[in-house]
Amino acid sequence: MADEEQRAAPPHRGERDRDREEAPRERDRDREGPPRRTRPPGERPTRPRPKPDEREQREQRDEQPRRREREDRNERDDRDERDERDEREDQDREREQPAKKGLSTTRLAQSAVAQLQQLTTRDIEAVVGMSRNENGNLTVILEVVESAHFPDSADIMAEYSVEVDPQGDLVGYSRGPRYQRGRPTGK
Repeated sequence: MADEEQRAAPPHRGERDRDREEAPRERDRDREGPPRRTRPPGERPTRPRPKPDEREQREQRDEQPRRREREDRNERDDRDERDERDEREDQDREREQPAKKGLSTTRLAQSAVAQLQQLTTRDIEAVVGMSRNENGNLTVILEVVESAHFPDSADIMAEYSVEVDPQGDLVGYSRGPRYQRGRPTGK
């Protein structure tokens, strides 16, 4: 009977707790896969770690706005540096220009005569006129012998307009109307 009493008597409190702890362990063994880790009381649950692919994608996604922001910042810095450099170069050019005086009007006219003579291989009779343009270039009007005849009064003449810059370099030239020497234009 003692056996029956022991069987019929409710288990002690410690035995009951032990039975409860063993039951989940047995259930875990029956499941497929590795046993689940239980966290100790008071420990906060953690987020599941993302797979490496997901982590890389998330990092790339998070990095794109930062990268754009860095690129924009670098672009602005580069633009500012270029603007500053251009300003310094402009100031340097402005300082150099006054120090770099152009040739005198006489020298510019002589330069125009020499350059036109080289280009056209014609005889230049005279400088008929000169004027300064808005951009600082000098326009020189030259009288040129287009076709020489005997007697000289039968020569065909033309007026050339030659433009030279302040340093005496040829900018451009054009031929005006032709006429016979000694006769007024248009008759």
